[in-house]
Amino acid sequence: MSQVKPVIFSPDAILDLEDIWLYIAQDDIDRADRFVDKLRAFCEGELALFPEIGAPRDYLSKGVLAFPYRNYMLYYRISKGEVQIIRIMHGSVDKESGFSEIQRGR
Repeated sequence: MSQVKPVIFSPDAILDLEDIWLYIAQDDIDRADRFVDKLRAFCEGELALFPEIGAPRDYLSKGVLAFPYRNYMLYYRISKGEVQIIRIMHGSVDKESGFSEIQRGR
């Protein structure tokens, strides 16, 4: 049986969660709360238990995996026994623009 790995959200991923919440909250604060809570629960649950479910995205950066969550794509690495969430981006974002778009470095 797989062991749950700790999940670490990068500063960029935390900013992404805040941006997602702000966008949804323009229409419905409760829905924004529920969506972000469920997204985090997915990352800390299913993704933490089965991180290898992601598709390799080495063209972005070595070791990067991607997995969809509703209209968003989770970009992460498995490193040192933990899942490192790098970015959480809407599916409409152009992935071919390179990893510099994924690591915005705010």
